[in-house]
Amino acid sequence: MTRRHRIGWKYRIEARARHWWYECSKAPVLLRPLAAAYGRLSAGRVGRPSARPPVPVIVVGNLTAGGSGKTPVVEALVSDLMEDGRAVAIIARGYGARPSRVPHRVDVDDTARQAGDEALALHRATGAPTWIAPDRSAALACAVAAGAEVVISDDGLQHRALARSFELCVIDGRRGFGNGSLLPAGPLREPVERLASVDAVLVKAPCRFEMPVTADLFELRGTGIRSVVDGAELVPSGEGIDAVAGIADPDRFFEALGEAGFEVRGHPLADHAPIDAAWLAGLPGPVVITGKDAARLQPGVREDLYVAGVRAELPPGLLQRIRVHVREFRP
Repeated sequence: MTRRHRIGWKYRIEARARHWWYECSKAPVLLRPLAAAYGRLSAGRVGRPSARPPVPVIVVGNLTAGGSGKTPVVEALVSDLMEDGRAVAIIARGYGARPSRVPHRVDVDDTARQAGDEALALHRATGAPTWIAPDRSAALACAVAAGAEVVISDDGLQHRALARSFELCVIDGRRGFGNGSLLPAGPLREPVERLASVDAVLVKAPCRFEMPVTADLFELRGTGIRSVVDGAELVPSGEGIDAVAGIADPDRFFEALGEAGFEVRGHPLADHAPIDAAWLAGLPGPVVITGKDAARLQPGVREDLYVAGVRAELPPGLLQRIRVHVREFRP
């Protein structure tokens, strides 16, 4: 079986799971016992840990498997705290990374295999020191030793070994909690009741369901579709584009490009899937990808490659609240 076929099967499995989770009102009967078993096995690993970190640690996570807009939120928080004069570092698991040693400090010239696509994309976007390790507490120790005054964890809400001072849960307002079941019958990694113990909840607009707790809305704004070669912006011209997305919700990416006026030929891949350079070179083009997908590509794949940028516009009140938390934090 070729790599492309393996990627195709993985995508189809993910698409089927998304259908069960978000388009069916009830979890599949055959998966309900597995969800019950997951709940029993994870019972001791849910909830907020009580350990106190040495510096402010802000965890940006979610309750569901798959994307909810966490990465742009992390970028926005890093930018705001840097503007406030703070020495900020990012820690992450580094999904898919195979560094020579861990914890690993991400370098701008790393490959996705060394650093993971999300951590690499975050480091390139923010310039903040970024550490990856399956044990986020080890990554935290390295970040603090290197001079971080504030640490932001990309994901990690369920990583109880990580001490934290502020929890921010991000929810996709379009998909919500799906059928409300735990993995694998539904998308939930923890019960919805976990929201009662986090410090703030952010919902990516538009919100199409009733929230069980008070939450703030935020929006993702496009910042332009720019060439990886010279930074020139791609604008709708009536010609089609090939959009490639190996993210948790590729359909939403294609829809956004369509809403911007492009004629889209969508090519969905499994989340984090490697992108075959020969296959990519054979597309008619121009080709538009996400920043996360760009991190998995080597330079020079093709001249007409563009990256669609996004920015999270966070509520000013939340940003101020986090600044105050950092300023008043005591170990």
